[in-house]
Amino acid sequence: MFQSSWLRKTRWIVVTLAATLFAGCSGNNPSSSPSSSPAAAVTQLCPASLDYSTTYTGGSSGGDYIKVQFDTTHLSYQMQFVLSDIPTTAGQINTTRAGDTITGSFHHATTFASAEQNRCTFVLDNGVSADGTYTVTINPADPPTLFVGEGIVTGGIPGATIEFDGVALLGNLGAIPSRTFDFFSFIGFAETETDFAKVAGAYNELGMHLSPTGTSFQTVSPQGWQPDVVNWNETLNADGSCTITTGSDYSCNTTGTPWTLRANADSTSDNVFVSQPTSSSSAYPSAGQEQPIILLAPSQAQAIMIVGKLGSALIPVVIRVGQSYIPSDNSALLNSVIDLEFGMSVLAPATALPASAITGSYIGPTSAPECAIVGNAGNIGLQGASEPSFNDLEPHPNLPGVFDGTYFDPTAGSCLDGTATSTLAANYTATTFNGATASFIAPSATATRTSAFSLDYTQSTPGLVGVTALQAFNASSNGSPVAIFNAGAIGWTIQVGGVYAMVMNSNLFNPFFSVGMVVQ
Repeated sequence: MFQSSWLRKTRWIVVTLAATLFAGCSGNNPSSSPSSSPAAAVTQLCPASLDYSTTYTGGSSGGDYIKVQFDTTHLSYQMQFVLSDIPTTAGQINTTRAGDTITGSFHHATTFASAEQNRCTFVLDNGVSADGTYTVTINPADPPTLFVGEGIVTGGIPGATIEFDGVALLGNLGAIPSRTFDFFSFIGFAETETDFAKVAGAYNELGMHLSPTGTSFQTVSPQGWQPDVVNWNETLNADGSCTITTGSDYSCNTTGTPWTLRANADSTSDNVFVSQPTSSSSAYPSAGQEQPIILLAPSQAQAIMIVGKLGSALIPVVIRVGQSYIPSDNSALLNSVIDLEFGMSVLAPATALPASAITGSYIGPTSAPECAIVGNAGNIGLQGASEPSFNDLEPHPNLPGVFDGTYFDPTAGSCLDGTATSTLAANYTATTFNGATASFIAPSATATRTSAFSLDYTQSTPGLVGVTALQAFNASSNGSPVAIFNAGAIGWTIQVGGVYAMVMNSNLFNPFFSVGMVVQ
């Protein structure tokens, strides 16, 4: 009976979403003839026009802190990489796009069911810095696409090809296998909160990070591109510090020093918060069991918290900005730093939600373009390292790994696809929540359902809703479907102020993350 009811609901969602992916639905009066029915009002989904006076402050899953502006009259955009750990060219890791500002053109989508949906979807065509030293590469089959709403934008920003052979004199220290990213997930806001006392509270945090260099939990030697889930509960205090929740694995591991308002280069106050490593000999905290290299020079890895304001809601988003540096002088190699983990997470208040409280349709990116197809060589029996919110002497059923009776031995995967997936239906998704069910829908006029879920509002942790996949979610590899997660996979979802986040396979070596803004 449940399955039959769910299928009826899904058919309704698929049919109506094809015409109303972004916009709200309008009822029809059966007594009115077509000729006498007034035209349905078009719901405005994004500002009627934009120019460079409106700045969206946000961050990417690639570890970029970004400010972006659009000119809808001239179909142009300007994107400032305030901070970034993404190299400008493959083959090196010292020179990143931090400090670069690119300008480029965009066009509106044409594949959605309504003119308003297409008007509010910006597909980036190109991008180059003013001095011409940095140019982004756009894959026309999988371009970075931004979905613009009222006060918020989400989607994808230009990616990169990242590769580094490592330092031969130090046993190929810091080697990174070549990997091309068509885009990185992005979320940004037109207005942000700058008073941390208003942010303070108990939160659930969901997201995903990538370690380009990997760890020895993958195999005896690191393989590179290790995904780690962010899935914990914590309390942010008014002074910017973070209080660990007992029993929540890696709680507070996106916080280093207490959060403070970031200062710009000219010493003026920025509109985001920053956290740094807790000492000159420490790496910035990691989402899991990472193996950074900090020798004589301190790490400059950090995290940026953007607290978006949508109406009365505050939406904290944390971006981990990694850092690496390899001196060109061999005599100075002990000043090398490899603290490259990067990623994105979203926080929502740890407040109990009524049953079926998450409703509506959302649109946004997934982690598939960064890490879709994940391999694993099995658990190698290497003991994890204990830290304040992770005890290696206890079982951890919510983490990938094995408890051998004495120690917990983490398991880690590596992203196998030589380039991240370019499957559009896996990289961007519309997500509909309807009672105790949810669906992923391909964001196009066809509105094909790509996965389905049941939702569990029991909430042993308030505000954290359980998710079970009822249908596999696939990417395409060599023309054949490959499951990013399978039917039966479990995960969690949160929602705050018109933004949702979801993780799947959080207890496995192949986690998945999606984020989106409400559009209906």
